[in-house]
Amino acid sequence: MARFEQKEIDRLYGQSTVGVIIHRDLVVLYANDAYARMMGCRDAAEFMAAPDLVRYIPPAFHLEALRLYKQFMEATGFHGWKKVYNLRQDGSPVWLEISDETIEWEDGRALLTTAQMIENGTTAMQVDHMLGRSFIGVAVHRDMQALYVNDAFACVMGAQSASDFMKKPDLLRFVDVANRDKTLADSEKILQGVVGGERRRECRFLDDGSEVWCDLTDERILWHDGRPAVLTTAHDVREEVRMNNMLVRNRNSLENAVAEVIRMVPTAVAMFDEELHVLHFNREFARLFAQNPGVYPAATPEFDVSGLRAIYRDMVRAGHDHADRNGVMSPSARLTDIRINRLQGGGMMVSALDVTDHKEVEKQLAVLASTDPLTEVLNRRGFEGAVSRLHDIRRLRNKTWHYGIAVLDLDYFKLVNDRFGHACGDRVLQEVAAVLRGALRDDDLVVRLGGEEFAVFLPSATAKITQSIAERLAGMINDIRLSDDEGNFGVVKITASIGVTIGGDVCDDPKSEIDLPTALLVADRALYQAKQAGRNRIVYADPTLPAAMVLSDEAANPADEGGDGE
Repeated sequence: MARFEQKEIDRLYGQSTVGVIIHRDLVVLYANDAYARMMGCRDAAEFMAAPDLVRYIPPAFHLEALRLYKQFMEATGFHGWKKVYNLRQDGSPVWLEISDETIEWEDGRALLTTAQMIENGTTAMQVDHMLGRSFIGVAVHRDMQALYVNDAFACVMGAQSASDFMKKPDLLRFVDVANRDKTLADSEKILQGVVGGERRRECRFLDDGSEVWCDLTDERILWHDGRPAVLTTAHDVREEVRMNNMLVRNRNSLENAVAEVIRMVPTAVAMFDEELHVLHFNREFARLFAQNPGVYPAATPEFDVSGLRAIYRDMVRAGHDHADRNGVMSPSARLTDIRINRLQGGGMMVSALDVTDHKEVEKQLAVLASTDPLTEVLNRRGFEGAVSRLHDIRRLRNKTWHYGIAVLDLDYFKLVNDRFGHACGDRVLQEVAAVLRGALRDDDLVVRLGGEEFAVFLPSATAKITQSIAERLAGMINDIRLSDDEGNFGVVKITASIGVTIGGDVCDDPKSEIDLPTALLVADRALYQAKQAGRNRIVYADPTLPAAMVLSDEAANPADEGGDGE
């Protein structure tokens, strides 16, 4: 095991841009200036005035941090890299890539942690920021062992808070013993991407022996460690289930009590008579299905329940006693999940759950998965999906599939970061993305491939049009002028090297399609030649010719045409 002294650490890392701390029991014993600045402090001295690491760790991950610390202290040597996010002194998030190593330090073992700032976020932060305070219960798990829960989920499962719940993260204990093997198998199928999660209603058994009924959905996601996990949402419907059971057992003798229970249930619930007129209802049902909900409770509102009656009639014709319909638009323009039960003697019981906000969260998660968070343009995953959809649409319409593509790399971008700082570099990337979006048509695609590299995808564009657009984009990037962090106007500028090609059905043989990976490879090769030729220029590569034959004679050079260059 390596042994370090403060003098040696100061010599190695005191002036380094890599953040370094040495800590024991999550209390820092040593920090360099770089790490202090990452946490929002002026220097190491200010940081060490309050050296408790817990204040910089998001509350949802306190227990995980302590568990990892104990695990590392029982081992020796280097423990690998991982991506995390911390909270700065002012509460703002900062993304870090960290490594941990167990060392000998002065009077005993300690943990040496190095940290570098990174740009992109992780699923952990996305889930915590979007759903941490949601009324919808959310858990992320593998093998039914919770990696994360929000407070709403913890409360549904009988805990005081998420931190209290994570002391016993085993989710399987809430499942009936007879169903545990099936639950584990189903979770594994979702984790492996074999099946998608479906909305279902299940009973869970709490630690105190009581029952809770939940509407559950599962979704496969990538967690912050880069491995798949299952995201489960849970909505507490125990009151609705309790009420339905009460109705089934004794409808006639409990009619008055049912009416009162219906009014108390938070989910939209209504009872209909044999003629399918609303007999009893609660405030939530009036909000969703009344044409004039404002008159309730002073007066009985007028209901638009034609859609519910249609579902009931379809259910009866099919010979069923219950029906479920998800994503039904209510008269109040809210998305609802409907469940209808046929009552003995006629009539029906309707429950409706407003899932509009839940669907919006799902949409936001989908956008986050396909969008670069810094520049708000497509990431590579979103780009490939969008191109695939365009390709399928063109094929379905029996139209020729061809396109232009230009790959852009910002010249000497590292110098911008080194001279003006990473925050200024981020503004440059955002401004370049905004210029690209503003200069292109609605059906053109802009993607950040990674780092300072972008690409634009031009459906139906020829080689000549693609080169012309690339010239215009290069000029607009050359015209970008930004202020530095000290307010000096126009001192920050940038140029771009661009590789251009075309793809799709560009060959005489219709079966020899230039697919997207090939087109990107050809454009990358052209971009490399543009870099080798001095940067700040455009090179076109013909994908139908051998790889070495790049037609650069006709390439435009923005620097020669009055651009600033570098």
